[in-house]
Amino acid sequence: MIGFETIGNATVTVFDDKPILTTDPWINGNPYFGSWSHAYSIPKDQLNNILSSNYIWLSHGHPDHIDPESLDLFKNKTFLVADHYGDRIYNDLRSKFKCIKLKSNEWFNLSKNVRIKSFADWNQDSCLLIEIGKKDILFNLNDGSGLGWSKEIKKIISLYKNKFLLKLINWGDADMINFYNHHNEFILPLAANKKPCGESYNYYMKKWGCNYSIPFSAFHKYSRNDSINMNKFCTPLDEHYEKFNNKFGEMLPAFIKWNSNNETYQKINPNKNESNMLDSSQFGDNWSDDLDKSDKDEIKKYFYQFDQIKKKFGFLSFKVGNSELNLKFSNKKQGILFETPRNSFIYSIKNNIFDDLLIGNFMKVRLINVPSLYPDFTPYVTKYGDNGLSRSKKELKKYFEYYKFNSANFWLDFLKIKSEQIIRNKIEKYKSVYYFARKIKRTFT
Repeated sequence: MIGFETIGNATVTVFDDKPILTTDPWINGNPYFGSWSHAYSIPKDQLNNILSSNYIWLSHGHPDHIDPESLDLFKNKTFLVADHYGDRIYNDLRSKFKCIKLKSNEWFNLSKNVRIKSFADWNQDSCLLIEIGKKDILFNLNDGSGLGWSKEIKKIISLYKNKFLLKLINWGDADMINFYNHHNEFILPLAANKKPCGESYNYYMKKWGCNYSIPFSAFHKYSRNDSINMNKFCTPLDEHYEKFNNKFGEMLPAFIKWNSNNETYQKINPNKNESNMLDSSQFGDNWSDDLDKSDKDEIKKYFYQFDQIKKKFGFLSFKVGNSELNLKFSNKKQGILFETPRNSFIYSIKNNIFDDLLIGNFMKVRLINVPSLYPDFTPYVTKYGDNGLSRSKKELKKYFEYYKFNSANFWLDFLKIKSEQIIRNKIEKYKSVYYFARKIKRTFT
């Protein structure tokens, strides 16, 4: 068979008589310090196909996409990664596995009927175009946005008959949402509004020129006792289809086997996993543990590296057990208070994976005179810093120069993102107005 099947969280397996390529195989692990687990099981046949694939493509560093506990299952396979500045993922993998770095916007042949194009962007995400035969193209956007490549990608997609969009679309819990205001009151996330996902599928299918869409990269649940309450913000599978219309194409089931020869599909019906609660102590996290002197030194060493943090924030504060640590940068009143268990916190900064701590959504983040972690904290710490290895002003200059030179449409997408950030920050107090205006824009553009 020539075609593909979708399963798991963000996994698509591509066939050319046999399994050729699998993307982002999260199989064994408990990502985000045990906070996440699979919403659905992976059936035996699909698991065998994943394990039999010749190539494994990894999109970005989040552990529900690069699952450290699953990597050894593919020790005889070839890993494919994007050509990011700093090459963190590539360098980490090639010491133990066969790994190929794909140059952005260049076709790479995997078999007679399958070839791929990878695209790296400045947010340390990557997306993938997968050509199957001459009629089918899969656009695996996973958690990213195709930054710097939108015009080029659309042009390629337009050449095919069957154009499949695989993109994270949900109510919005697959990010940091455990926020509190300066009064220590929980801030309801946008996911609480449960906005119809179908409208977003309509918008992105039109934007990218796809005539099929498949729910993707959105099948997790919370399992730790200190994050399990976040499950009320997870999007049930049937909600993905709410208010979808077929004006621009068809929305397929989340888990399917597509046959490119006859252009038909069979639905895969994985079992839904039970919601078992795991204690945070199973992952080394005891909320009563305090910081010691060496921990405090590690925290200072880590955060004082970021020039953007020192420029934009007056302070960062940390409450761990009965310990408190305050880092003062200036007299500005803007700051952030993090309340978190010690083990995962110290592990995340020692291993440069602070995003894992954020997305686990057990850490409490109190925003003091700032509307959000964006755009001055999260990308600078987790994207450009941890993943891109660029923290100082000088390092960031080189970082962005790389993506300007190695992206076809850098300025087109960069200015769009910056404009949206400026508008969003100015009307943060009027979120309902902003999202109503965005809905109108998506309807008529």
